[in-house]
Amino acid sequence: MYQIFYWVHIVSYIAWLLAFVMSTFYAVKVWGEDDAVKRRKSMRSERLATSIGGHLGALGILISGGAMASIPGGPQWGWFNFEFYPWLAVKQIIFLIILVLVGISIKKSIAFKKKMKREKDVMTTETSEKWRKAYRWSLAVYILVVVNTILGLTKPF
Repeated sequence: MYQIFYWVHIVSYIAWLLAFVMSTFYAVKVWGEDDAVKRRKSMRSERLATSIGGHLGALGILISGGAMASIPGGPQWGWFNFEFYPWLAVKQIIFLIILVLVGISIKKSIAFKKKMKREKDVMTTETSEKWRKAYRWSLAVYILVVVNTILGLTKPF
């Protein structure tokens, strides 16, 4: 059973990292696009990549990580012996920060999507600003996910 949750954990991290790549790709398209219709489409695609990969990745990590800590078998990190695994303590603190930021990102994304629906095919400065705010929060999450991934892979201390 441990191996199943282990692989869910790995796949969730991969989804999160792929969402980071896709989100960055669409953000670059947003910033480089002059056509309002194409900008809207890129903004919508960026938010979709973050919603699917980023937010579901967080849920997968939360569930699988909790399960792995609870199941006997595999490495016994327990709930959590931070004295013996200080890297894990740092990783968990960062993950708690990530979860808070994911909540803020979701809230900002919802505000952007509501504004987008109300405007139909028009692109206003307010819509662009709502997208920028949502994207910035997501970017902060992605950067912390990369840091957390490095901590998990290297276990530096």
